[in-house]
Amino acid sequence: MGADLDVDAALRTANAAADASRRIILRGYARRFETGTLDVQLKEDATPVTEVDRAAERAIREVIRSAFPDHAILGEEYGGETVPGYSWLVDPIDGTVSFIHHIPMFATLIALCDGSEPVVSVVDLPMLSQRFHAVAGHGSWEGTRRLQVTPGFEPRRSMVCHGDPYQFRAAGRMELYAQLERRITFYRSYTDALGHCLVADGSAALMVDPDLHAWDVAAPSLIVREAGGQVEFQPDPGTGLVTMISGSREAVAWLRPLIRG
Repeated sequence: MGADLDVDAALRTANAAADASRRIILRGYARRFETGTLDVQLKEDATPVTEVDRAAERAIREVIRSAFPDHAILGEEYGGETVPGYSWLVDPIDGTVSFIHHIPMFATLIALCDGSEPVVSVVDLPMLSQRFHAVAGHGSWEGTRRLQVTPGFEPRRSMVCHGDPYQFRAAGRMELYAQLERRITFYRSYTDALGHCLVADGSAALMVDPDLHAWDVAAPSLIVREAGGQVEFQPDPGTGLVTMISGSREAVAWLRPLIRG
């Protein structure tokens, strides 16, 4: 982390951006509930997007640009780029499918990276009133509660979270999905950043999350690592997407032969 970075200011900015995004998302979620309709479009990669996604990202960008005008921003909805210096990676609604179906397990992801390394991270779950944050070298937190990954792993007792089956299919990892389904007793679809946050707070031992972009992984990876967990990435050379696994050291070590096989 560069000595020129005001880490406290960066964390305040990330929280302010999450606040701005949360207000927009809460209004959009309530409107979806009241009217029963939502304008959903498909992007070029066939994933859904709503105007709420776009409005939330615009609000996040405005807060960041106001505080750090020289930093780059890369977001899911409006693109951008990363640079050798400081870049913010943003996903306004990680779990748009959940948002569309009025399921409250989606998150806003905001991370400041120094080069390729996240140094400040906020994961906000607006409908669950939960917010996680981490600063490199200073731990991972939900509010004032410090997070800690639960050590150990037992396939028949530990909770393992996973992304949707279509993600495994898109990443060419359906055999991995099937093996985990056979070997794990509590194998549950707590998808997207929520699964990684469950690892960070000690609720789950492992999260397997395929078919991801840079803005999907930056914020939750720092949350898990600063909670004492391990994070590994398995790239797909054909698509440029990655599979992210996070968990206790024992859980990741158990999974490693399966994911590489």
